[in-house]
Amino acid sequence: MMFPFRRTALALLGGCALLTGCASPALRLYTLGIPAHSDDKSFRVPPNATIVAIDRVVIPDYLDCQDIISRNGEEIRRSQNARWVTRLSLGVTDLITNEIAATQPHMLFTDQPLIEAANMRVMVAISEFDVDVNHHAVLNAHWAIVPHDSTKPITQNIVHLSAEGPANTDADIAALMRNLVVQLADHISRSIPTTP
Repeated sequence: MMFPFRRTALALLGGCALLTGCASPALRLYTLGIPAHSDDKSFRVPPNATIVAIDRVVIPDYLDCQDIISRNGEEIRRSQNARWVTRLSLGVTDLITNEIAATQPHMLFTDQPLIEAANMRVMVAISEFDVDVNHHAVLNAHWAIVPHDSTKPITQNIVHLSAEGPANTDADIAALMRNLVVQLADHISRSIPTTP
């Protein structure tokens, strides 16, 4: 009477072992930026420092998620095993802010809410941001630098950026995208007026 039960139990255990062996790989999480570490716990902003607010970057809806996406012609592929740690627009905004701040330490750059109006605002819109299966990445963007003083001119620019490199893994795709955002941050930084 016990033999049928034992056979059933063994079959169930064998099935569980097979399912465990076929389990999908662990989910990997990626960021666009690598945090900068400093021994300074805080710093004092001079009273006369120019404050520049970086607005949240606008990107196409299909990209503004946590999926890591690549393109094969008209087909959009979403990674099954990896995600961004946050929505892509937030990651791009954070990386641009940090990159610009590192090149212009005499100004205060922030993407966080401010108590008072900033001396100028940077508004960025990305119209295309793709990595394709042929290892080619492209980023098209335009931006405006808007002074708080409405009598001063608005600076507007547009850029087309591209990069080539491995795109076989999610890490490769993340690295290519980071490369393009760093390039974009450099272009934006060089267009920011030295005086508000």
